[in-house]
Amino acid sequence: MNEWSPDKKWNPFNSYKLLAQVYRWRHIVRGRPVPQPALVTIDPINHCNLKCDWCNAGYLLKENNGMLSRDTLMALADFLPVWQGSPNWPAGVEAVCIAGGGEPLLHPDIGAFIDRVVANGIEVGVVTNGTQLERHLEPLSKCTWVGVSVDAGTALTYRRLKQMDCFEAVLGNIRQLTTYAAGPGCRLGMAGAGSGVSYKYLLTPENMDDIVPAARLAKELGCANFHLRPAGIAWDKLRSGPPNLFRNEENIRLQAALDLVRPLEDETFGVYGITHKFTGDLNPCHRFNHCHAIFMTCVVMPPRDETRERFRLGLCCDRRGDQRLEAFGVGGSVREIADFWGSDRHWDLFDAIDLSDCPRCTYQPHNQIMESVILEDRMTYKFI
Repeated sequence: MNEWSPDKKWNPFNSYKLLAQVYRWRHIVRGRPVPQPALVTIDPINHCNLKCDWCNAGYLLKENNGMLSRDTLMALADFLPVWQGSPNWPAGVEAVCIAGGGEPLLHPDIGAFIDRVVANGIEVGVVTNGTQLERHLEPLSKCTWVGVSVDAGTALTYRRLKQMDCFEAVLGNIRQLTTYAAGPGCRLGMAGAGSGVSYKYLLTPENMDDIVPAARLAKELGCANFHLRPAGIAWDKLRSGPPNLFRNEENIRLQAALDLVRPLEDETFGVYGITHKFTGDLNPCHRFNHCHAIFMTCVVMPPRDETRERFRLGLCCDRRGDQRLEAFGVGGSVREIADFWGSDRHWDLFDAIDLSDCPRCTYQPHNQIMESVILEDRMTYKFI
């Protein structure tokens, strides 16, 4: 499948950008200091005002509706830029993705957190359902990108998938944000495929027919891109639900729809269908042996209600809420994150991962690159 047009090859959804980090990740070696992750995800709150089909955080939302305190958010914002200086790799955390867990813009201190992280020299991206955009235009304009999970092209499909009747309100909020970002000095409005507002489309068999109208709406609203990827079955439903969501003929339908929307592309708008992390019939696959991605990124999540911890540290965004991939004993102070990183406890979790417990893998290409390029050097990457 052609995921994107040839002239859109160098885009933010191309996982081969990990190759730019080869000199960082080749130091992921047991018994040595492990480089800090380039990206850290922060889940400010475990609460959402929508009920989306195929939500990968559904288990977490039922388990705990807590949130990170303002003090913890500010401590994280000040810790991440100084979590650096490894003997192997002097650069530290370079980006923060604010997501969930829930709808991050429902957190009362999210604007202040974004301001603090950006002021500390770290780039910010936000994943949101779009219902709260109008309340945070100024801090969001400082972000590198904002991805709005709309997942529909009509009000009918939106209401069916999300069980709320706010499709038009979300579209209006997107238009407000893209208009605001076009103002002078806004980081969000800067040129480049990686910047701007993204109309995100989580593909399921139920919204397959909305792809074309959704892509047209994305361009009309001033979005920088239309980003589509197949949904997967959440980790907690792997044993009880159907093994796959899609059939092969749906891949053919997807390609036909993408062919219809390619003509919408121009210098300021791109269409990206993310399928390289999946099988040919759009279902999850794990074409690697071990998950080194747990050393490449992490997720800071709200604490459980019954603990005195300030936060939880998860090692996989696809398995939010799965205690088997949480760093137990980390959560009292943000400095504990640095103590855990690359420790024997970290490597013990690496050894314990059973890939059959994993749903669709956001970081499948990262793990493939780690094993085939960095560990085995099948590309002889030094010979440019």
